[in-house]
Amino acid sequence: MRQSSAIILLLVYLSVNTELQEIARIPVLFEHFAEHRQRNTEVSFIDFIVLHYFSGDIRDSDYQRDQQLPFKSMHCEGVTNFIAIPAEPVEALLPKTCCTLVEAGMYVSQFNSSLFQFTIWQPPRA
Repeated sequence: MRQSSAIILLLVYLSVNTELQEIARIPVLFEHFAEHRQRNTEVSFIDFIVLHYFSGDIRDSDYQRDQQLPFKSMHCEGVTNFIAIPAEPVEALLPKTCCTLVEAGMYVSQFNSSLFQFTIWQPPRA
């Protein structure tokens, strides 16, 4: 139950906070990595990620292919916000409970810090 709830919450989070088209382009990442592996068999996946995401905007021979990678380019899509307004007042939806008021006495501090801080700067007494 917890695992399925966690998966559902993760999917909802990803669908809200990322663009779904970027997630759909993840297979392009692996295809482009395979293309790099065909050219140079010693390149690792970490080297590939560093080259394409952390080395700036490199305009090489496969620049157009690099721009097809997920999360590589910025897209500004329209954002729609929905506000749900309940038909009934919220108080009508909540259960009515009875509360008991308990009176508590005042707290009296035995330690007065404002007087204590000045006693340290007094000259010694003989």
